[in-house]
Amino acid sequence: MRIGFIGAGNVGFTLAKYINDKYHNVCGIYSKNIDDAKDCAKFSISEYYSSLKEIVDSCDTLFLTVNDDQIKYVVKELIDIRCNNKILIHTSGSISSEVFMELLDNNSCYSLHPIYAFNDKYNSYKDFSNAYLTLEGNNLDKVDEIKNLFDRKVVLIDSCNKSRYHAGCVMISNLVCSLVDIGYDLFKSIGINDLSIFNPLIKNNIDNILNVGTKDALTGPIRRCDIETVKKHLDVLTDEEKEIYIRLSLKLVDISKELNNSDYSKIYDLLKGELK
Repeated sequence: MRIGFIGAGNVGFTLAKYINDKYHNVCGIYSKNIDDAKDCAKFSISEYYSSLKEIVDSCDTLFLTVNDDQIKYVVKELIDIRCNNKILIHTSGSISSEVFMELLDNNSCYSLHPIYAFNDKYNSYKDFSNAYLTLEGNNLDKVDEIKNLFDRKVVLIDSCNKSRYHAGCVMISNLVCSLVDIGYDLFKSIGINDLSIFNPLIKNNIDNILNVGTKDALTGPIRRCDIETVKKHLDVLTDEEKEIYIRLSLKLVDISKELNNSDYSKIYDLLKGELK
């Protein structure tokens, strides 16, 4: 495989560096921002290209590591330059390989999403070997070639499930940041400003979920069916905080029912009754 990257953001930096360090088959990088392309090429020990046509002509496999809203524009450019006989892979979690619709007849097209948080373009590659990826596309004949780039840690999904899959990723990754931030706001509102004291609670909870699963990791007043504690919480939360608390707690009621035979009807009725 002669691999090229279109787009030089965090994902492009990480994948180009990771793949070239292992297989030395990354030809180079193209970006509309030539400085980004040069920087990524230097970082991944490859070349940079000054035009899309140049990288298409040089490579048989192209990763589109651009923002989601740019993918359709890159695809249009690939159509205009008559891109043929290539493996085309975009890395969006929310967009399926169907975005390549007009290129499917003459190319092998895929959506490959790393289940990973790319928060630092210069350092994310260091732990990337632990990440899994999901893949869907139009040509199963090329799947093994793609899997081999990532030590076969690739899970196949159906394109029709792409949005639901990505919503799940957002739930367990991005939205967790929102929940933690809401908790931080509650602490700051009562004068606790050293938020690092809660690091062990966050880490221990995540470790427990990873080790024993969400059900067995669950602790707290909902699992204990401690209705009086829940009432106290509801009394001090704002309307917005209360709605989030209630909707997530109702899910915890469902989980708790699977763990023991306690009667959760009263706490369920309290939560449902407080919903606006």
